Amino acid sequence: MVEVIVAIAILSLTLTVLLDVIANSIQQTSQAEKMAEAGSLAESLMAKLGIERPIREGLDAGQFANGFRWRLNLQSFGDAADRQQWPVAAYKVSVEIRWEDGGGERSFALTTLRLAPKVDTR
Repeated sequence: MVEVIVAIAILSLTLTVLLDVIANSIQQTSQAEKMAEAGSLAESLMAKLGIERPIREGLDAGQFANGFRWRLNLQSFGDAADRQQWPVAAYKVSVEIRWEDGGGERSFALTTLRLAPKVDTR
């Protein structure tokens, strides 16, 4: 009888640990899916620059229908002398995607340089 009780206790401890590992794996899989979706959304925003969204200095923000929030920041790249010599304009483009994830807020960010035609400011 004692052996059966000890076996049941060991089995219950093993199942508790196993269920905790499974729950943790499910949570990490969900976080990885959200991160991959945020990466796709950030790449999509960058791809729209110069096509659907004009390339000009400034900050823009919004929210996707699935709850992800985005912020797009374009800054001129280089100093004034460099910008005057270059045949095209260069911009530092930063996209940040944010979302709520159970215990808090998570984010994903991409930064790149983008070339565009110079805008005549005369």
